[in-house]
Amino acid sequence: MQILVLLNFAAALQGFFLTYLIAQNKPRDKRSCVLGLLTFVLSLSLLGGVYGLSGYYKVFPHFTNVADPLFLLYGPLLFVYIYVLTHNHLPKYYFLHAFPFLIYVFAFIPLYLKSGEEKIQFVEAIFLNDNVPLKALLMQLGRVIHISIYIVMSLGLVRTYQQKIKDNFSDIEKISLEQAKRLLYLFLLVLLGALVAFVLGYFLSYSFSISNNIIGLFVGVLIYALAYSTWNKQHVHLGKTVGKPSAPDLSEVKTSLAEEFDKQKGRRVLVLSEEQFHDFSKRLERAVEQEKLFIENEISLAELSKKIAIQPYQLSELISRLYGESFFDFINRHRIEEIKSRLQDPESETFSLLGIAMDCGFNSKSSFNTAFKKFTGQTPSEYRRKERLRSTT
Repeated sequence: MQILVLLNFAAALQGFFLTYLIAQNKPRDKRSCVLGLLTFVLSLSLLGGVYGLSGYYKVFPHFTNVADPLFLLYGPLLFVYIYVLTHNHLPKYYFLHAFPFLIYVFAFIPLYLKSGEEKIQFVEAIFLNDNVPLKALLMQLGRVIHISIYIVMSLGLVRTYQQKIKDNFSDIEKISLEQAKRLLYLFLLVLLGALVAFVLGYFLSYSFSISNNIIGLFVGVLIYALAYSTWNKQHVHLGKTVGKPSAPDLSEVKTSLAEEFDKQKGRRVLVLSEEQFHDFSKRLERAVEQEKLFIENEISLAELSKKIAIQPYQLSELISRLYGESFFDFINRHRIEEIKSRLQDPESETFSLLGIAMDCGFNSKSSFNTAFKKFTGQTPSEYRRKERLRSTT
């Protein structure tokens, strides 16, 4: 019990420290404000667990259930944070997501008005009783389902964002939310475990308080991990890029949904005439085969479309119709083909694989290795070794 108290207390302190770091980060924007609020709310909530487990509810009974409603802010704040991260603005009517929290608080006003002794009896009736009341079980299940819905919604935002950046950039390592997506899936797994734990706790009559705080600790760790992994992530959305100066520029990306999609039916609309298709195809082929523009490290859809004098949405359609792949795969596939070609040259023996990769447009070893394995089914070193064997036979 004491170990769990210490762990929750340490996690809460870690959260307050993270909140402080986020608050000190300059310049402050919507993303950092929402993230700071999320970590602060979570930290207060974890202190609520410490308050109950340590027995301080007997010393300060009027804090009873004060932190408990904060759980209903996890999901909304997490969703709003992911939304800002992927759109760079708050969702419409975002404040409406706080309604379940407010309803919960109002429902417990009668408890808040009780005497200290009555509050102590309330806490002990729930957490020191081996037989968990059905009402308490249903409340816990409702909370878990509530946050699970928001995680699923957040995953939808991340998937859309991941596809969008692949349609516009050749190098997505600095702006990808792949790690965030994995953490959100792990979050869902933890919540599924929470559902099972609460139901088993009801039927097997083990300590509701301990299981509740263990789950809360896991949730806290996941949210902190998500905060750390996305805190300084460069942000991309149509029409603007926010991040370091070296980040790709999307200021010229004019991908109009009105031109690309039928809003009523949600289907892709082809905007290129046959004449445009053939003309633009020749321009793209020349840019790739002769000028080798794909070796530019941070070539983007906007930059390439400018170089071949067409609109970004036209280039996007052209690549999709010609190759059936995203801009990201299109550029990196050509980079891999160029690397393979260079490796067949005996003079390439004097260069490292990473050096060749960087010269062909890749910005990091990890992105190079991932792309090479995707398009060849082999690691770069395996491919080079086989090329050496082939050239000597």
